[in-house]
Amino acid sequence: MAFSLLVLLIPLLVATAYSQDRFSSDYVAKWGKIERQMMQKRIADSRNAAGKSPDAPVTNPYTREGIESAEGVASTGTPAAGQPDTPPEPDAKAAEAWGTFTMEDLKKMVPQNDKGEFLLDVPQIFYTAGDKELMDVMEGIPVETTAQLMEETLNNPNNTRLKAFRLFIECCAADARPLSVPVDFGQAPPDYTEMGWYKLYGKLHYAKENDEIIPMIRIERIESTTEPTDGLLF
Repeated sequence: MAFSLLVLLIPLLVATAYSQDRFSSDYVAKWGKIERQMMQKRIADSRNAAGKSPDAPVTNPYTREGIESAEGVASTGTPAAGQPDTPPEPDAKAAEAWGTFTMEDLKKMVPQNDKGEFLLDVPQIFYTAGDKELMDVMEGIPVETTAQLMEETLNNPNNTRLKAFRLFIECCAADARPLSVPVDFGQAPPDYTEMGWYKLYGKLHYAKENDEIIPMIRIERIESTTEPTDGLLF
């Protein structure tokens, strides 16, 4: 009995003593790459489904433009067995009533700090990729975000970038996924703590690299900070 308890307790105590109580940098790097690849695949699939050219911007299916685009595609085909008929396309007046997403809309939806910089989380920035309406408005806006930093290993030929990431949870902590965006300093990044927490300030831009649409922050300044109470985003 004593031997059995030792076999069970010793590994448990060792694991508890050496656990960092956080995901490793290897985990973040691996899953961060996978998440970016999945996002680009979703963008490519949306292009193919809409019959657009590779260079055409893709709309987010949850925005007005995405809904109208999806309705337009659905109306060209015959409904599948057991599926309801496609609703009629909105008339010109209804479409006009939707309006377009503007800077004023953004200001109503996203808070700003006292310097006018938009307070956006990394996942919010990440999911704007491919949405033409959002990108047109958000290109070049000043932003403030809080994130962890680590080495950027994708599309970093001049070694001027780091990766800003946050862990995003859909169900529970066990399925936490790192969503990341590159942050470009225009020169060699300053000294930083790997996996450390920072407030990042800069301009949001969208770049097309290797046929992918990449949202990134061109950094103007960074400040070291403590881990926020909402370290895991839902």
